[in-house]
Amino acid sequence: MERYDFAFDLTTREAASRLWLNVEANAPGCVSLPARTEVTDVRWGGAPAPTFRAVDGNLEVCGTTPSEGPLWLESRLVIPEATVPYTQVGFSRRLDLQARPFTYLLNWVESCDLFGPCDTAPGRLAHFTLDITHAPGATVLCPGSLSRRDETHTRCELLDTRAPTYSAFMVASHPAWVRTRLVDSDVGRVELYEPPGGLLGPALDAGAVADFLAWMTARFGPLPYGPELRVASGPMEWLGMEHPANILLRDNLPLLPRSYANMTLHTLMHEIVHQWAGNRTTLASAQDYPWKEAVAEYLTYVFEDEHRGDEAAMTLAYWDRLARTASYHLRPRDTPAPPFLSFVNDIYGTGPMILLVQLESLLGRPQVLAGLQAFLAEPGVRSIEDLRRALEAASGRNLQRYFDTWVDGEGEPDWPYFQVELRQEGALTLTVTQRTQTGKVHPCEVELELQGDAPEERRRVTVSYGLEPESATAGLTVEGLDWTVRQVVVDPRSRLVNRRSPGLTREPAPHAWTL
Repeated sequence: MERYDFAFDLTTREAASRLWLNVEANAPGCVSLPARTEVTDVRWGGAPAPTFRAVDGNLEVCGTTPSEGPLWLESRLVIPEATVPYTQVGFSRRLDLQARPFTYLLNWVESCDLFGPCDTAPGRLAHFTLDITHAPGATVLCPGSLSRRDETHTRCELLDTRAPTYSAFMVASHPAWVRTRLVDSDVGRVELYEPPGGLLGPALDAGAVADFLAWMTARFGPLPYGPELRVASGPMEWLGMEHPANILLRDNLPLLPRSYANMTLHTLMHEIVHQWAGNRTTLASAQDYPWKEAVAEYLTYVFEDEHRGDEAAMTLAYWDRLARTASYHLRPRDTPAPPFLSFVNDIYGTGPMILLVQLESLLGRPQVLAGLQAFLAEPGVRSIEDLRRALEAASGRNLQRYFDTWVDGEGEPDWPYFQVELRQEGALTLTVTQRTQTGKVHPCEVELELQGDAPEERRRVTVSYGLEPESATAGLTVEGLDWTVRQVVVDPRSRLVNRRSPGLTREPAPHAWTL
């Protein structure tokens, strides 16, 4: 699929799509694409299709390809005002905090056939144009360069850098959005679209956004879809959503309980990373979804750690809390496969921790960042295996054992916990034993905090199992302690996915919920 031309009327919900297919000239054949059964007016190369039928959720169209140029496959569809359960995927109208209507056409992984015939594979990158008809005065956003023909027509073109269907099929509209310039710098402009009285603008530190944009572009190159990045508010189901040259943020973000130290800024920085990691470079398959979110979270965390004081500590603590209750491995091998929505909502703690933070402890942050720079250097399609190879090349280390142990598995994850034994006779001798239900030994580095009676009696030490552990037990001798160790806290800074166990007390096995 080379290009999608999509026209949509926000009032009537009528959509017309044209797909450009790169095929052999003057050849008879058939095209089969996922599509709704309600698709009508199917045309092949500008003329009514000689034959077409809907079969098992696919539209099958047959004919002879043109003698010159691409094959155009055209159709029409009235898109229902409905969304996939527990998501905002589909077409919806919702009232914002001031009871004003927010209209959103949202695609996601493997769901672009909701809006017309479409190749739903996540790894398919294409060009797009979107022509939107709307009510007079409404402000409409969509991916790529934005132009307004008149009061009722807005057009977006994504014809330079390709994008995946999961994020490029997007239209958002609000009657009261006001555009303000949030950032105007040499590396890009950030425009905020928010109605009067909105909460995002007052909550966002424009200087921090500019600094993060400069930090990202210095490492990963210019904004992939042009120098203008549009950020808009709306009553979102999720905290935010990335689209080429556009970001949608939940309008009540500043009011939500603080999972991160600065919910609004963290979410915006996360979505900015997706311009490179998820849009310009996309998923090889739905099963590769964890790397996209892991990279966005990790790079946001690194910036917080280097520039935002104590905010990074709260980010790690939140990931750790999520990871300790994960129901699936990052790459589940379960049969049948877990529901996609359950799986992807389960990886926001384990993803950044396992794929990047834990490797930062073993390899070093410069090596992890160098691996990510190589991983995202060119537009294209990437898998978790591609990420492993990029990190191996940057570090010169073999990570196969690490990925086999931490990433793949069936059933509920068997994260380790650590039993610590100590003997203090002059020097302190620590013996750390890694425990799992299955006896699996995980490559990792474990930080321990030694605590005495007084508040100032604290010291952090590290026990490393390395990338190729031969034993579940590791030892360490600590010299120079002139106080008695009363307790050992495992992983005090939340840098390791583990069933945490203070001192010598074994943590009980996690409870498996039955639904």
